[in-house]
Amino acid sequence: MTTPAADAPRPLALPAGPWVGFAAVLVLFSVLIGTTGELDKFLSAGNLRVLLHEATVPAVVGLGMLLVLISGGIDLSVGAVVALVSVVTMRVFVRAGGGADTPGAGFAAAAAGVGVGGLCGLANGLLVTRLRLPPFVATLGMFGIARGAAVWLADRTTLAFPGKPPEWVEGLAVTSFTNPGLWSVVLLAVLTAVLLRLTVFGRHVYAVGSNEAAARLCGVDVNRTRVLVYTLAGLLTGWAGVVMFAHSNSGNPTLGEQLELDVITAVVIGGASLSGGKGTVVGALLGVAILGLIKNGVSLFNVPVEMQYILIGVLLLANVALNQWRRAGK
Repeated sequence: MTTPAADAPRPLALPAGPWVGFAAVLVLFSVLIGTTGELDKFLSAGNLRVLLHEATVPAVVGLGMLLVLISGGIDLSVGAVVALVSVVTMRVFVRAGGGADTPGAGFAAAAAGVGVGGLCGLANGLLVTRLRLPPFVATLGMFGIARGAAVWLADRTTLAFPGKPPEWVEGLAVTSFTNPGLWSVVLLAVLTAVLLRLTVFGRHVYAVGSNEAAARLCGVDVNRTRVLVYTLAGLLTGWAGVVMFAHSNSGNPTLGEQLELDVITAVVIGGASLSGGKGTVVGALLGVAILGLIKNGVSLFNVPVEMQYILIGVLLLANVALNQWRRAGK
C-alpha cells in the first residue's frame, strides 16, 4: 500500500529557527565575554575543541531522541542508561582480563555497553507497544530500573581501571579534533539523516508521529516502527555511554544526571516537535550546539549563571510557541 505522506520530512534541510538561535546566542556571549577581555579565548580553536568534546555525548543521545520525538514518543531513561552502560562496560572490561595490552577486552566491553543500551531501548519499545504504556511512564520506569541496576552492579561505588587506561579509552577521552568519538557523531548523523530521508522506515517514522491513525490505515506497522525506533535510540545511547565511560575513565552509576532533560531541550530547540512528526538531524545538532555554547560561556568565562537558565527557557518557549503558531496557521 502507499506510504502516507509525512509532514515535510527534510532531515538534511537547514532550519532557519535554530540557525537564528545559534547566531543570537553566539553574538550575545561574544558581547558579554568581550567585556571581560577574554573574547579571543572564547573564539579560539582551543575552546572550539572543548565545545565539540563536551557536545559528543549529548549529540549522540540527541540523534536517538530525535527519532523518538519524530515518532511521537519521548525517552526519559537516557541519562540512567548512560550510567548503566558505563558500569557494564567497566565490569566486562575487567572480566575480559582488562589491561592496557589485553587483546579483545576493549571490543568486548564496548560491544556489551552498546548492547545494554539497545536492550534498554528494546524494553522501552515493548513497554510502549505491548503493554500500551504511555512513553512518559514507560521510560520513566526504565529510568529507575537502569539507575538502580547501575548502582547495584557498581556496588554503590565508582569503578576505576585496575591499571593504566587502555589506548582506545585515552583516544576517546582526549580533547582533539581527531577524537574518534567526535567523528562518530559525524558518521552517525549522516546515517540517521539517510535513514530518515531515503528509506521507507524513515517515512514511516514521520508518518506515525504525524498521524498514527492515518499511518495504520495506509498499512504502516505502527508497533514495529516504534519498537525499532526505541531500539535504535537505545543503541545510540549505548554508544554515548561508552564514550562517557571513556571521558570519565570510570564506571560511574551517577553519570548522566539531567542528561535526558538537556537532550530533549536541545532537540526541541533544534526544531523537533513534542507532538511528533517534525524534526531534522541538522536542527537537533544545532540545538545541542546552542546548549553547549551557553554552558561553555557560563562555566569558563564568568558569564552569570542565571543567564544559562534564562536563555534556555526563552529559546525553548519561543521554539514551541513558533511551532504552535505554524500548526494553527495550516
